[in-house]
Amino acid sequence: MKKAIIVGGSFYHHYLFQACEGRFNTIFNHKIYLPDLYKEDLSSFDCVVISSRLNPKFLMQNANKFLEYIDNGGHIVLLGGAEVEFLPHLHYQSSEVNFWWWVHKGADLPMCALREEDSIWKFLRVDECKWHYHGVFKENEKYEKILVNEIGEAIICKSHHFKGNLYLTSLDPDFHIGQGFMPVTIPFLDKYMQWIESDILGTK
Repeated sequence: MKKAIIVGGSFYHHYLFQACEGRFNTIFNHKIYLPDLYKEDLSSFDCVVISSRLNPKFLMQNANKFLEYIDNGGHIVLLGGAEVEFLPHLHYQSSEVNFWWWVHKGADLPMCALREEDSIWKFLRVDECKWHYHGVFKENEKYEKILVNEIGEAIICKSHHFKGNLYLTSLDPDFHIGQGFMPVTIPFLDKYMQWIESDILGTK
């Protein structure tokens, strides 16, 4: 499967591909610098990952390109949420971040699998999704909720609305791997991408 990742040129995007002895270089076939996205033909990729903390102006400028890609059967993975609605029905809401829950003995970050039978849990454990999250995807009939917080808001969800799949998470593993802290983000991104590849192949 041919996968591309869109990056913004920040140091954490650069170090993502140097971390863990370069293991994430093997996951992605091509890196796209966001300001150059308008020149890229996305149709040659089975899956396009949009990394965390990208400039929303460039995302909006390429909204039609993303929509055309996913409407024609391409698959998009969005990491870290979205400040702008550059795809239809992308209703994301930022929230306060609980950075320090883990310093208290016996504390937990309240999130759970909506359905334990979902295929993602053959790859991931819920505890591998726990460091913090920056927002949620609001209730939307176009999306299937997968991982939710204590009041049922989506932290990981998937859309079948387009010809291709749209995989959304407000978790930002790429940012933390590139920053060099939050070790749990390493198995999360590795296994999350394994699940997505399996899920895509299962839909073909």
